[in-house]
Amino acid sequence: MFSPRSVTAIALLFLVITSLALHYLVPAPPRKIVIATGGKTGQYYRLGNEYKEAFEKNGIQVEVLVTKGSIENLELLNDSSSKVDLAFVQSGTASAKEYPQIQSLAGVFYEPLWIIYREKSFKASPDILDDLVKKKVSIGVSGSGTRKLVERIFELDQIKTNTPNFLELNTDQSLAKLQAGEIDAMFISVNNRAQIMQKIFADPQLKIMSFSKAYGYPPRIKGLSVLHVKRATLDVYNDSPSKDILMLSSTAELVSRKDLHPAITSLVMDLSIDLLAQADILNAEKDFPSPNHLSFDANEDAQKILRDGPGFLHRYLPFWVAVWIDRLFRVAIPLAAILIPLFNFIPSILQYRIKYKFAMIYKELRTIESQVNEGGYDKSHLNTNLQDLLDRSMALKVSQFNTKDVYDLLAHIGDVQRRVHEMKKNLIE
Repeated sequence: MFSPRSVTAIALLFLVITSLALHYLVPAPPRKIVIATGGKTGQYYRLGNEYKEAFEKNGIQVEVLVTKGSIENLELLNDSSSKVDLAFVQSGTASAKEYPQIQSLAGVFYEPLWIIYREKSFKASPDILDDLVKKKVSIGVSGSGTRKLVERIFELDQIKTNTPNFLELNTDQSLAKLQAGEIDAMFISVNNRAQIMQKIFADPQLKIMSFSKAYGYPPRIKGLSVLHVKRATLDVYNDSPSKDILMLSSTAELVSRKDLHPAITSLVMDLSIDLLAQADILNAEKDFPSPNHLSFDANEDAQKILRDGPGFLHRYLPFWVAVWIDRLFRVAIPLAAILIPLFNFIPSILQYRIKYKFAMIYKELRTIESQVNEGGYDKSHLNTNLQDLLDRSMALKVSQFNTKDVYDLLAHIGDVQRRVHEMKKNLIE
């Protein structure tokens, strides 16, 4: 049915279509990505470098970008010219309405909002924000995740942050002034493993405020949750906290733009399961990566991996092998749906072309027969035309299935040649 040349042409056509589809419809993942983290002393930067090491083992280069934190990271992701692919941000500091092009992949660790106070500055332990309004309090620097979250919480309590007693200090300045008695309290939003928190836990004059109204905020600020921290959980020797406390906590999220390549999403989640599953003081084993308390629209592929685990290919094959097989599947199935009916139609097209060639020769042969029957013809010209038809018939390239048709055509041309020859012989006699 198909000649070797036809089979070769079809194979080449299939390869060209597949290559174009792979290039334009299912492009390969990038070989390099950029992760925006935070300052070099923070947990974002530490975790970013852990991801960098894991990514590079899978053949993808990673640039870890040092930033001021969540707000700058969001702005970088929102700017398509920045070339930032992934970023860590503090949940509760922004929303999908503000950044519709950003998606959440997973929560990576708890990032509690610590309200640290000097015990000597208060007659009784504070437990609501109103207890702080007349005190000197550091609420974080503008543009930081801490400051943004504090502003949203204060807004719900109708407390203004632009009063003189609310100070704009970074974390190191805040702790130094708090220990020196120059301020009464400070807000800080970091993971419990941060170095600054170890200093706070070890200082007996500093206490962690239990937020009695904590459960009122998460329903109103997406991304927040409540942590119930038992006595001495954070530091047994220094009895920190010295009683059970309630704390508001955001979640450090790994986020990206919505056009992140699906293969990178898959690899990020596979690595996250390995890097983040270990238990910590504030979370149980396998609490992270987490699909909960996220600020933005959740990536569906990431959620599926968190729910069902890595896909079959990525579970058993090296990353790039799995990527290429997956890309081929994504192209091959739609192509097969298109090309199989087309291949079924090709024989009809080829058969039509062959029949058309036969039909054109037979048309000319009938014209010659008409001329012979009418008698008025030029014998030499007629013989020339018949020989031309004979040559063209011999030159027809058809499959073995059409061999009989060729011989039938040659026989018909031969019949006309004999009739012309006999008529010529009769004329001579």
